[in-house]
Amino acid sequence: MDTFTPTAALRQQMDALEEALAHLTRQVEQLPLLEAHVYPLPAVPQGQEHEPIEQIDVGYLGGEEALAATLVAYQDHSARPGCSTKATHRLPGWLRFSAASASQLRPLIDEINTRKLAFKTLVQQAGGRDEKFELVHRALPGVITLQVYRKLTLLEGELHSLGFTWADKQSINRLSRVQVLEMLERSRRYIPALSNNEEWSKMVDQEVYDLRRLPADAELRIRRPVKTHPMINLLWQDREPRKQQLKASLPLLLCSDTQPGVTHLGHYPPKLRQARRDRKIGGEPIIERLHLYLYQG
Repeated sequence: MDTFTPTAALRQQMDALEEALAHLTRQVEQLPLLEAHVYPLPAVPQGQEHEPIEQIDVGYLGGEEALAATLVAYQDHSARPGCSTKATHRLPGWLRFSAASASQLRPLIDEINTRKLAFKTLVQQAGGRDEKFELVHRALPGVITLQVYRKLTLLEGELHSLGFTWADKQSINRLSRVQVLEMLERSRRYIPALSNNEEWSKMVDQEVYDLRRLPADAELRIRRPVKTHPMINLLWQDREPRKQQLKASLPLLLCSDTQPGVTHLGHYPPKLRQARRDRKIGGEPIIERLHLYLYQG
């Protein structure tokens, strides 16, 4: 019987998730909507997911249109024709309902997020990257796993304000020379598909040589760009800490009788945005594939 195969289990979990999302849709449509604001973003065309982002034009929907777009986005798990499957579809925004609505929405949101976690667990159990891809492709062709994984956010309480913004920082990790040498030695075992054993070994030998030429106490940093994405800053009236920051991949649901102040999401880059500079990390990378730089403190 096929019921307990990984493929069947994943399909069953997706069916349960979609049923829970449909239940949420019916419930939300019955609740009085106090306000709604979402900011549609342009899709990323196939093949352009790694191109530098110079500009993002942000749209706007309010009221019932925003509600309808939100409910569609919550159930949007599949690739779109002509769009990249490596760039998730995002819809920043927020909807506000009465404080009393929380008792009706909280159990549904909890169930949906539990289903999402169960789906992710089944995928992770499949093994390596290729095995995970094969399982999802076989069970649910066209599904983008990251869009399934994204949890829904329900907030309760008195918010002073919500502010939407853009994040395009860089992740920086500090490492010692010894730690990087250990990374290089481990990397010998993982030969890329387009390289042979001898070529890969020679390249790692050269990287080790370049690294050993540095002083033993050299401070090193791995600096990687973080993909530009929308964020939301929250300022609470009734709790500590008052400040909270969340990714704005999907509209959040706020159950509150108080209307908060709002800073809407604008086009990227913001007009007043200044380039971020880190003068202590710069120059050419010591090891390009690791994005490894020398810290000049």
